Amino acid sequence: MGNSIKQELTKSLNSPQEDEQCYAAYALGHLGISNKFVMEALWQVAQTGSAKVKNEAYKALAILGCLDKSVIKALSKQLMEQKESQRLETLVVLRVALNSWAATPKSKRPEVGYEEKLVLLLQNLIDKPLNEESLEAALCLGFLRPSNSMVQQFLLQCLCQGSMSQRMKALRMLVKMMNVHSTAVTRAILEQLHSNVIDDRLEAIQMLKTIGLEKIQAQGLEELTFDLLKRKMHNEPFQVIRQAVSETVDALKMKPLIMKLMEAQLMSPDVNDRQEAIISLGALGIRNEQVFHLLLDMLDAEETKSVKKSIQETLLVWASRNPWIQNKLTNKVFFVYDVPKTVNTEPTRFRKKPESPEDLCITDFRQAKLSPLFIAKAYNKLGEKVEAPAFSFYFSKPKKQRPPATGPWEPKIREQLRNLVLPQNRCVSWL
Repeated sequence: MGNSIKQELTKSLNSPQEDEQCYAAYALGHLGISNKFVMEALWQVAQTGSAKVKNEAYKALAILGCLDKSVIKALSKQLMEQKESQRLETLVVLRVALNSWAATPKSKRPEVGYEEKLVLLLQNLIDKPLNEESLEAALCLGFLRPSNSMVQQFLLQCLCQGSMSQRMKALRMLVKMMNVHSTAVTRAILEQLHSNVIDDRLEAIQMLKTIGLEKIQAQGLEELTFDLLKRKMHNEPFQVIRQAVSETVDALKMKPLIMKLMEAQLMSPDVNDRQEAIISLGALGIRNEQVFHLLLDMLDAEETKSVKKSIQETLLVWASRNPWIQNKLTNKVFFVYDVPKTVNTEPTRFRKKPESPEDLCITDFRQAKLSPLFIAKAYNKLGEKVEAPAFSFYFSKPKKQRPPATGPWEPKIREQLRNLVLPQNRCVSWL
Protein backbone atom coordinates (compact mmCIF):
# COMPACT_ATOMS: atom_id res chain seq x y z
CA MET A 1 0.00 0.00 0.00
CA GLY A 2 1.52 3.32 -1.07
CA ASN A 3 2.32 5.91 1.56
CA SER A 4 0.19 8.49 -0.22
CA ILE A 5 -2.96 6.34 0.05
CA LYS A 6 -2.22 5.59 3.70
CA GLN A 7 -1.76 9.26 4.43
CA GLU A 8 -4.96 10.22 2.60
CA LEU A 9 -7.01 7.61 4.49
CA THR A 10 -5.51 8.64 7.82
CA LYS A 11 -6.18 12.28 7.02
CA SER A 12 -9.81 11.37 6.18
CA LEU A 13 -10.29 10.12 9.76
CA ASN A 14 -10.39 13.79 10.79
CA SER A 15 -12.79 14.81 8.05
CA PRO A 16 -15.83 16.87 9.13
CA GLN A 17 -18.01 14.43 7.16
CA GLU A 18 -19.06 11.36 9.16
CA ASP A 19 -19.36 9.06 6.14
CA GLU A 20 -15.83 9.90 5.02
CA GLN A 21 -14.49 9.10 8.50
CA CYS A 22 -16.34 5.76 8.54
CA TYR A 23 -15.05 4.84 5.10
CA ALA A 24 -11.47 5.70 6.05
CA ALA A 25 -11.64 3.55 9.21
CA TYR A 26 -13.19 0.67 7.28
CA ALA A 27 -10.56 0.87 4.53
CA LEU A 28 -7.61 1.06 6.92
CA GLY A 29 -8.86 -2.03 8.74
CA HIS A 30 -9.63 -4.20 5.72
CA LEU A 31 -6.48 -3.15 3.87
CA GLY A 32 -4.36 -4.31 6.83
CA ILE A 33 -2.54 -1.02 7.40
CA SER A 34 -1.38 -1.48 10.98
CA ASN A 35 1.65 0.72 11.57
CA LYS A 36 1.93 2.87 14.70
CA PHE A 37 0.82 6.08 12.97
CA VAL A 38 -2.42 4.47 11.71
CA MET A 39 -3.20 2.72 15.01
CA GLU A 40 -2.81 5.97 16.95
CA ALA A 41 -5.10 7.77 14.51
CA LEU A 42 -7.76 5.06 14.87
CA TRP A 43 -7.51 5.19 18.66
CA GLN A 44 -7.96 8.94 18.58
CA VAL A 45 -11.07 8.84 16.43
CA ALA A 46 -12.46 5.97 18.53
CA GLN A 47 -12.40 8.31 21.51
CA THR A 48 -13.66 11.49 19.89
CA GLY A 49 -15.80 10.47 16.92
CA SER A 50 -19.54 10.04 16.67
CA ALA A 51 -21.13 6.73 17.65
CA LYS A 52 -21.09 5.52 14.05
CA VAL A 53 -17.44 6.49 13.57
CA LYS A 54 -16.47 4.88 16.89
CA ASN A 55 -18.05 1.59 15.83
CA GLU A 56 -16.04 1.51 12.59
CA ALA A 57 -12.82 2.53 14.36
CA TYR A 58 -13.15 -0.23 16.96
CA LYS A 59 -13.86 -2.83 14.28
CA ALA A 60 -10.80 -1.66 12.34
CA LEU A 61 -8.65 -1.91 15.47
CA ALA A 62 -9.89 -5.49 16.07
CA ILE A 63 -9.09 -6.57 12.51
CA LEU A 64 -5.62 -5.04 12.84
CA GLY A 65 -4.93 -7.25 15.87
CA CYS A 66 -5.86 -5.03 18.80
CA LEU A 67 -8.08 -7.12 21.10
CA ASP A 68 -7.57 -5.34 24.40
CA LYS A 69 -10.33 -4.71 26.94
CA SER A 70 -11.62 -1.44 25.51
CA VAL A 71 -11.94 -2.85 21.97
CA ILE A 72 -13.66 -6.09 23.03
CA LYS A 73 -15.95 -4.16 25.38
CA ALA A 74 -16.95 -1.83 22.54
CA LEU A 75 -17.62 -4.74 20.18
CA SER A 76 -19.64 -6.53 22.86
CA LYS A 77 -21.74 -3.43 23.32
CA GLN A 78 -22.38 -3.35 19.58
CA LEU A 79 -23.52 -6.99 19.66
CA MET A 80 -26.01 -6.25 22.43
CA GLU A 81 -27.44 -3.03 20.99
CA GLN A 82 -27.29 -3.35 17.21
CA LYS A 83 -29.95 -4.56 14.83
CA GLU A 84 -29.63 -8.04 13.34
CA SER A 85 -27.86 -7.06 10.10
CA GLN A 86 -25.40 -4.80 11.94
CA ARG A 87 -24.83 -7.47 14.58
CA LEU A 88 -23.92 -10.01 11.89
CA GLU A 89 -21.38 -7.58 10.42
CA THR A 90 -19.77 -7.12 13.84
CA LEU A 91 -19.64 -10.89 14.37
CA VAL A 92 -17.89 -11.37 11.04
CA VAL A 93 -15.30 -8.75 12.00
CA LEU A 94 -14.80 -10.45 15.36
CA ARG A 95 -14.44 -13.86 13.70
CA VAL A 96 -11.79 -12.53 11.29
CA ALA A 97 -9.90 -10.93 14.20
CA LEU A 98 -10.04 -14.09 16.34
CA ASN A 99 -9.00 -16.25 13.41
CA SER A 100 -5.79 -14.24 13.07
CA TRP A 101 -5.34 -14.31 16.83
CA ALA A 102 -5.71 -18.12 16.98
CA ALA A 103 -3.22 -18.57 14.12
CA THR A 104 -0.53 -16.89 16.23
CA PRO A 105 1.61 -19.24 18.37
CA LYS A 106 0.28 -19.39 21.93
CA SER A 107 3.47 -17.96 23.37
CA LYS A 108 3.05 -14.83 21.23
CA ARG A 109 -0.71 -14.32 21.47
CA PRO A 110 -1.86 -11.18 23.28
CA GLU A 111 -4.56 -11.61 25.90
CA VAL A 112 -8.13 -11.04 24.78
CA GLY A 113 -9.54 -8.42 27.07
CA TYR A 114 -13.00 -8.76 28.57
CA GLU A 115 -12.80 -12.42 27.46
CA GLU A 116 -15.09 -14.12 29.99
CA LYS A 117 -17.97 -11.72 29.38
CA LEU A 118 -17.44 -12.06 25.61
CA VAL A 119 -17.68 -15.85 25.94
CA LEU A 120 -20.98 -15.58 27.83
CA LEU A 121 -22.37 -13.20 25.21
CA LEU A 122 -21.39 -15.55 22.37
CA GLN A 123 -22.97 -18.51 24.16
CA ASN A 124 -26.24 -16.59 24.41
CA LEU A 125 -26.12 -15.93 20.66
CA ILE A 126 -25.50 -19.62 19.96
CA ASP A 127 -28.47 -20.69 22.05
CA LYS A 128 -30.79 -19.88 19.15
CA PRO A 129 -31.96 -21.62 15.95
CA LEU A 130 -29.28 -22.07 13.30
CA ASN A 131 -28.77 -19.01 11.09
CA GLU A 132 -25.83 -16.92 9.90
CA GLU A 133 -25.69 -14.97 13.15
CA SER A 134 -25.64 -17.98 15.48
CA LEU A 135 -23.10 -19.73 13.22
CA GLU A 136 -20.73 -16.74 13.26
CA ALA A 137 -21.06 -16.57 17.05
CA ALA A 138 -20.18 -20.29 17.25
CA LEU A 139 -17.11 -19.77 15.08
CA CYS A 140 -15.95 -16.87 17.27
CA LEU A 141 -16.40 -19.00 20.38
CA GLY A 142 -14.62 -21.89 18.67
CA PHE A 143 -11.46 -19.84 18.35
CA LEU A 144 -11.65 -18.78 22.00
CA ARG A 145 -12.76 -22.16 23.42
CA PRO A 146 -11.91 -24.96 20.93
CA SER A 147 -12.79 -27.67 23.47
CA ASN A 148 -16.18 -26.18 24.37
CA SER A 149 -18.75 -29.00 24.10
CA MET A 150 -21.60 -26.57 23.44
CA VAL A 151 -19.83 -25.18 20.38
CA GLN A 152 -18.93 -28.63 19.07
CA GLN A 153 -22.52 -29.83 19.43
CA PHE A 154 -23.84 -26.76 17.64
CA LEU A 155 -21.38 -27.17 14.74
CA LEU A 156 -22.15 -30.89 14.40
CA GLN A 157 -25.82 -29.99 14.23
CA CYS A 158 -24.96 -27.51 11.49
CA LEU A 159 -23.51 -30.38 9.40
CA CYS A 160 -26.99 -31.88 9.21
CA GLN A 161 -29.18 -28.79 8.95
CA GLY A 162 -27.14 -26.00 7.38
CA SER A 163 -26.63 -25.01 3.76
CA MET A 164 -23.51 -26.21 1.92
CA SER A 165 -21.69 -22.96 2.70
CA GLN A 166 -22.66 -23.14 6.37
CA ARG A 167 -21.53 -26.76 6.56
CA MET A 168 -18.17 -25.82 5.09
CA LYS A 169 -17.66 -23.10 7.72
CA ALA A 170 -18.52 -25.61 10.45
CA LEU A 171 -16.17 -28.21 8.95
CA ARG A 172 -13.23 -25.82 8.93
CA MET A 173 -13.68 -25.18 12.64
CA LEU A 174 -14.31 -28.83 13.58
CA VAL A 175 -11.46 -30.31 11.56
CA LYS A 176 -8.76 -27.66 11.70
CA MET A 177 -9.30 -25.97 15.05
CA MET A 178 -11.12 -28.50 17.22
CA ASN A 179 -9.62 -31.71 15.74
CA VAL A 180 -13.03 -33.41 15.64
CA HIS A 181 -12.71 -36.29 13.16
CA SER A 182 -15.93 -38.23 13.74
CA THR A 183 -17.97 -40.23 11.22
CA ALA A 184 -20.40 -37.32 10.81
CA VAL A 185 -17.48 -35.02 9.99
CA THR A 186 -16.05 -37.42 7.38
CA ARG A 187 -19.47 -37.83 5.72
CA ALA A 188 -19.88 -34.05 5.61
CA ILE A 189 -16.46 -33.72 3.97
CA LEU A 190 -17.44 -36.27 1.30
CA GLU A 191 -20.64 -34.31 0.64
CA GLN A 192 -18.57 -31.17 0.06
CA LEU A 193 -16.93 -32.90 -2.92
CA HIS A 194 -20.17 -32.02 -4.75
CA SER A 195 -20.12 -28.33 -3.75
CA ASN A 196 -20.54 -25.74 -6.50
CA VAL A 197 -17.71 -23.70 -4.97
CA ILE A 198 -14.30 -24.74 -6.29
CA ASP A 199 -12.44 -23.60 -3.16
CA ASP A 200 -14.76 -25.68 -0.96
CA ARG A 201 -14.20 -28.78 -3.09
CA LEU A 202 -10.45 -28.27 -2.96
CA GLU A 203 -10.47 -27.76 0.80
CA ALA A 204 -12.68 -30.83 1.37
CA ILE A 205 -10.31 -33.01 -0.66
CA GLN A 206 -7.40 -31.80 1.46
CA MET A 207 -9.37 -32.37 4.67
CA LEU A 208 -9.57 -36.08 3.87
CA LYS A 209 -5.80 -36.26 4.29
CA THR A 210 -6.22 -34.77 7.76
CA ILE A 211 -8.77 -37.45 8.67
CA GLY A 212 -6.41 -40.19 7.45
CA LEU A 213 -6.94 -43.72 6.15
CA GLU A 214 -7.10 -45.46 9.54
CA LYS A 215 -10.00 -43.34 10.79
CA ILE A 216 -11.81 -43.61 7.48
CA GLN A 217 -11.49 -47.39 7.63
CA ALA A 218 -12.65 -47.51 11.26
CA GLN A 219 -15.71 -45.47 10.29
CA GLY A 220 -16.59 -47.93 7.52
CA LEU A 221 -16.27 -45.22 4.86
CA GLU A 222 -13.26 -46.49 2.93
CA GLU A 223 -15.25 -47.87 -0.01
CA LEU A 224 -17.41 -44.75 -0.30
CA THR A 225 -14.33 -42.51 -0.12
CA PHE A 226 -12.55 -44.61 -2.75
CA ASP A 227 -15.49 -44.49 -5.17
CA LEU A 228 -16.05 -40.74 -4.79
CA LEU A 229 -12.38 -39.89 -5.27
CA LYS A 230 -12.08 -42.22 -8.26
CA ARG A 231 -15.03 -40.48 -9.92
CA LYS A 232 -13.62 -37.09 -9.00
CA MET A 233 -10.47 -37.93 -10.95
CA HIS A 234 -12.33 -37.59 -14.24
CA ASN A 235 -15.57 -35.65 -13.66
CA GLU A 236 -13.86 -32.64 -12.07
CA PRO A 237 -13.49 -29.90 -14.73
CA PHE A 238 -10.43 -28.25 -13.16
CA GLN A 239 -6.96 -29.76 -13.43
CA VAL A 240 -5.89 -28.25 -10.10
CA ILE A 241 -8.68 -30.17 -8.33
CA ARG A 242 -7.84 -33.41 -10.15
CA GLN A 243 -4.24 -32.99 -9.08
CA ALA A 244 -5.34 -32.45 -5.47
CA VAL A 245 -7.40 -35.66 -5.68
CA SER A 246 -4.32 -37.49 -6.96
CA GLU A 247 -2.29 -36.28 -3.97
CA THR A 248 -5.06 -37.27 -1.56
CA VAL A 249 -5.53 -40.79 -2.94
CA ASP A 250 -1.77 -41.19 -2.71
CA ALA A 251 -1.81 -40.10 0.96
CA LEU A 252 -4.71 -42.50 1.62
CA LYS A 253 -2.80 -45.35 -0.11
CA MET A 254 -5.49 -45.73 -2.78
CA LYS A 255 -3.44 -44.55 -5.74
CA PRO A 256 -1.95 -47.90 -6.90
CA LEU A 257 -5.35 -49.56 -7.18
CA ILE A 258 -6.95 -46.58 -8.95
CA MET A 259 -4.05 -46.45 -11.42
CA LYS A 260 -4.39 -50.18 -12.10
CA LEU A 261 -8.13 -49.82 -12.74
CA MET A 262 -7.66 -46.80 -15.01
CA GLU A 263 -4.90 -48.46 -17.01
CA ALA A 264 -7.13 -51.50 -17.60
CA GLN A 265 -10.02 -49.21 -18.53
CA LEU A 266 -7.98 -47.78 -21.41
CA MET A 267 -8.81 -50.93 -23.35
CA SER A 268 -12.57 -50.63 -22.79
CA PRO A 269 -14.74 -50.68 -25.94
CA ASP A 270 -16.88 -47.95 -24.36
CA VAL A 271 -15.87 -44.44 -25.42
CA ASN A 272 -16.81 -42.85 -22.09
CA ASP A 273 -14.81 -45.42 -20.13
CA ARG A 274 -11.72 -44.77 -22.23
CA GLN A 275 -12.04 -41.02 -21.85
CA GLU A 276 -12.51 -41.26 -18.07
CA ALA A 277 -9.38 -43.38 -17.80
CA ILE A 278 -7.33 -41.00 -19.96
CA ILE A 279 -8.38 -37.92 -17.96
CA SER A 280 -7.71 -39.70 -14.65
CA LEU A 281 -4.24 -40.81 -15.69
CA GLY A 282 -3.46 -37.23 -16.63
CA ALA A 283 -3.56 -36.39 -12.92
CA LEU A 284 -2.43 -39.74 -11.51
CA GLY A 285 0.68 -39.92 -13.66
CA ILE A 286 2.36 -42.83 -15.39
CA ARG A 287 4.04 -45.91 -13.94
CA ASN A 288 5.70 -47.50 -16.97
CA GLU A 289 6.50 -46.86 -20.59
CA GLN A 290 3.92 -49.32 -21.89
CA VAL A 291 1.10 -46.98 -20.87
CA PHE A 292 2.84 -44.06 -22.58
CA HIS A 293 3.20 -46.02 -25.82
CA LEU A 294 -0.38 -47.26 -25.55
CA LEU A 295 -1.65 -43.67 -25.43
CA LEU A 296 0.43 -42.83 -28.47
CA ASP A 297 -1.17 -45.73 -30.33
CA MET A 298 -4.61 -44.65 -29.15
CA LEU A 299 -3.93 -41.14 -30.43
CA ASP A 300 -3.15 -42.71 -33.79
CA ALA A 301 -6.20 -44.99 -33.92
CA GLU A 302 -8.89 -43.19 -31.89
CA GLU A 303 -11.78 -41.91 -34.00
CA THR A 304 -13.70 -39.97 -31.32
CA LYS A 305 -12.57 -36.33 -31.32
CA SER A 306 -13.25 -35.74 -27.61
CA VAL A 307 -11.21 -38.79 -26.63
CA LYS A 308 -8.41 -37.76 -28.96
CA LYS A 309 -8.38 -34.31 -27.35
CA SER A 310 -8.20 -35.87 -23.87
CA ILE A 311 -5.21 -37.98 -24.97
CA GLN A 312 -3.44 -34.88 -26.25
CA GLU A 313 -4.10 -33.01 -22.99
CA THR A 314 -2.88 -35.93 -20.88
CA LEU A 315 0.32 -36.24 -22.90
CA LEU A 316 0.95 -32.53 -22.45
CA VAL A 317 0.37 -32.76 -18.68
CA TRP A 318 2.79 -35.68 -18.45
CA ALA A 319 5.36 -33.84 -20.55
CA SER A 320 5.16 -30.81 -18.24
CA ARG A 321 6.29 -32.98 -15.32
CA ASN A 322 8.51 -35.61 -16.92
CA PRO A 323 11.62 -34.62 -18.90
CA TRP A 324 11.82 -38.05 -20.57
CA ILE A 325 8.29 -37.78 -21.94
CA GLN A 326 8.87 -34.15 -22.92
CA ASN A 327 11.91 -35.21 -24.89
CA LYS A 328 10.02 -38.05 -26.57
CA LEU A 329 7.20 -35.79 -27.64
CA THR A 330 9.57 -33.04 -28.77
CA ASN A 331 11.74 -35.19 -31.00
CA LYS A 332 9.37 -37.81 -32.34
CA VAL A 333 7.30 -37.52 -35.52
CA PHE A 334 4.44 -39.92 -36.26
CA PHE A 335 3.84 -40.67 -39.91
CA VAL A 336 0.20 -41.41 -40.54
CA TYR A 337 -1.01 -42.76 -43.84
CA ASP A 338 -4.50 -42.76 -45.30
CA VAL A 339 -5.16 -46.46 -45.69
CA PRO A 340 -8.37 -48.00 -47.02
CA LYS A 341 -10.51 -49.33 -44.19
CA THR A 342 -10.53 -52.79 -45.74
CA VAL A 343 -6.79 -53.11 -45.21
CA ASN A 344 -5.71 -54.50 -41.83
CA THR A 345 -2.79 -52.48 -40.54
CA GLU A 346 -0.72 -52.36 -37.41
CA PRO A 347 -0.67 -49.26 -35.16
CA THR A 348 1.47 -46.61 -36.82
CA ARG A 349 4.37 -46.78 -34.40
CA PHE A 350 4.92 -50.48 -34.99
CA ARG A 351 4.92 -50.36 -38.77
CA LYS A 352 8.10 -51.11 -40.57
CA LYS A 353 9.92 -48.14 -41.92
CA PRO A 354 9.17 -47.33 -45.56
CA GLU A 355 11.25 -49.14 -48.12
CA SER A 356 12.35 -45.83 -49.55
CA PRO A 357 12.52 -42.50 -47.73
CA GLU A 358 11.15 -40.96 -50.93
CA ASP A 359 7.78 -42.54 -50.02
CA LEU A 360 7.52 -40.09 -47.11
CA CYS A 361 5.87 -36.87 -48.17
CA ILE A 362 5.89 -33.79 -45.95
CA THR A 363 3.81 -30.85 -47.09
CA ASP A 364 6.14 -28.22 -45.66
CA PHE A 365 9.21 -29.51 -43.86
CA ARG A 366 10.50 -26.03 -43.08
CA GLN A 367 7.31 -25.29 -41.21
CA ALA A 368 7.44 -28.55 -39.23
CA LYS A 369 11.04 -28.14 -37.99
CA LEU A 370 10.73 -31.40 -36.03
CA SER A 371 8.46 -29.74 -33.46
CA PRO A 372 6.15 -31.91 -31.32
CA LEU A 373 3.81 -33.45 -33.89
CA PHE A 374 0.74 -35.40 -32.86
CA ILE A 375 -0.76 -36.56 -36.14
CA ALA A 376 -4.30 -37.89 -36.08
CA LYS A 377 -5.65 -40.25 -38.71
CA ALA A 378 -7.54 -38.42 -41.45
CA TYR A 379 -10.12 -40.30 -43.50
CA ASN A 380 -10.96 -38.90 -46.89
CA LYS A 381 -14.64 -39.83 -46.93
CA LEU A 382 -16.79 -39.14 -49.93
CA GLY A 383 -17.85 -35.52 -50.02
CA GLU A 384 -15.70 -34.51 -47.01
CA LYS A 385 -12.72 -32.22 -47.06
CA VAL A 386 -9.61 -33.55 -45.33
CA GLU A 387 -8.45 -31.00 -42.78
CA ALA A 388 -5.40 -30.89 -40.59
CA PRO A 389 -6.10 -31.74 -36.92
CA ALA A 390 -6.03 -28.61 -34.74
CA PHE A 391 -3.38 -30.15 -32.48
CA SER A 392 -0.81 -30.92 -35.16
CA PHE A 393 0.76 -30.39 -38.51
CA TYR A 394 -0.60 -32.67 -41.26
CA PHE A 395 1.40 -35.16 -43.30
CA SER A 396 -0.14 -35.90 -46.69
CA LYS A 397 -0.46 -39.46 -47.93
CA PRO A 398 2.46 -40.94 -49.91
CA LYS A 399 2.34 -40.80 -53.65
CA LYS A 400 3.61 -43.60 -55.85
CA GLN A 401 5.43 -41.32 -58.27
CA ARG A 402 7.21 -38.20 -57.21
CA PRO A 403 9.86 -36.16 -59.00
CA PRO A 404 13.29 -36.54 -57.43
CA ALA A 405 13.88 -34.17 -54.56
CA THR A 406 16.29 -31.34 -55.14
CA GLY A 407 18.13 -28.91 -52.99
CA PRO A 408 21.19 -28.95 -50.72
CA TRP A 409 19.11 -30.18 -47.75
CA GLU A 410 18.05 -33.52 -49.32
CA PRO A 411 20.75 -35.86 -47.81
CA LYS A 412 20.30 -34.40 -44.32
CA ILE A 413 16.51 -34.78 -44.47
CA ARG A 414 16.73 -38.38 -45.56
CA GLU A 415 19.08 -39.17 -42.70
CA GLN A 416 16.72 -37.53 -40.19
CA LEU A 417 13.73 -39.44 -41.52
CA ARG A 418 15.58 -42.73 -41.21
CA ASN A 419 16.50 -41.91 -37.61
CA LEU A 420 12.94 -40.96 -36.74
CA VAL A 421 11.52 -44.38 -37.58
CA LEU A 422 14.12 -46.30 -35.57
CA PRO A 423 13.06 -47.71 -32.13
CA GLN A 424 13.48 -45.25 -29.32
CA ASN A 425 15.37 -45.77 -26.06
CA ARG A 426 13.41 -47.06 -23.07
CA CYS A 427 12.16 -44.75 -20.36
CA VAL A 428 14.32 -44.32 -17.26
CA SER A 429 12.27 -42.05 -15.00
CA TRP A 430 8.60 -41.62 -14.31
CA LEU A 431 6.21 -39.20 -12.65
